[in-house]
Amino acid sequence: MYLHRISQQDKSLAEKIVNVNSDMMYAGIVSGNNAGEIWADDILNPAFCMVWSEYLEGFHFMGSRYDHIDMTKLQTFIQGTIIQFLKSKNIDYFEFSCDSKAWMPIICEMLSGYELSRAKQYVYKLANKSKLNIDIMLPVGYDVFEINENFVDKFEHMENYEEIQCDIIKVWGSMTKFTELGKGYVATRNNSICSIALTRFFYKDIHSIGVETYDPHKKKGLSAFLSMILFKDIIGNGENIWWDCMENNIASQRTAKKVGLTFDYEYEIAWFDLNIAPVFETRYSYGNFN
Repeated sequence: MYLHRISQQDKSLAEKIVNVNSDMMYAGIVSGNNAGEIWADDILNPAFCMVWSEYLEGFHFMGSRYDHIDMTKLQTFIQGTIIQFLKSKNIDYFEFSCDSKAWMPIICEMLSGYELSRAKQYVYKLANKSKLNIDIMLPVGYDVFEINENFVDKFEHMENYEEIQCDIIKVWGSMTKFTELGKGYVATRNNSICSIALTRFFYKDIHSIGVETYDPHKKKGLSAFLSMILFKDIIGNGENIWWDCMENNIASQRTAKKVGLTFDYEYEIAWFDLNIAPVFETRYSYGNFN
């Protein structure tokens, strides 16, 4: 096997792999906070790895060094081990992103025999704590509750509960891990959970945020209100916010801006359909890809 599967994710591994350009959602996995898998070039002293997110169902190429990677062997590893891994989970696509912008075209070249699709992701952050919009009001007719250790007993009878619980477990591995490291709020009405804002990934002092409002409760300001009170908790603890959304998710971008976040940077994701057979003709060049 070209890359080795690492079973022990922890802070020491993160110190070797995570860098300033790393996606914080995948950094949370490397540090052992969130659910996922890791394949690395070296078990004891890795410089390069592929990180799998159980929730995002995608890979992130991460590391401090890339120049030693044999692209032909990596391609073979993906076609064999990784594609079988995806098929065992009944996933029919391979999605990926990279730490380094310089690394992305190299991976795309390696996989150019597949029909690659691409899209942009936007990252928003709270540049200044004073910019947090604390004047957002809760829409009339809704109640708000914190997600804590009583979440199951209190909300398991409500509509949308099972979907939310499933998502939390896919991100964190268990409800216990979420209540230990995560934070979140729900808005309810009658017998339904109508909206949710929670931390999905956690690395050092950075929380990646996830929000969802269900029909017919959209466009009422619930996502913005829940995000605002969640952000107050986070910055009150001296921690930071990471908001990641797709380029075409205009609603998410509007919510981020309404609460007070500002655009920080964009990056690219790419993917291909496993059911379409590849045709490889590319010959790879080698060099320093840092």
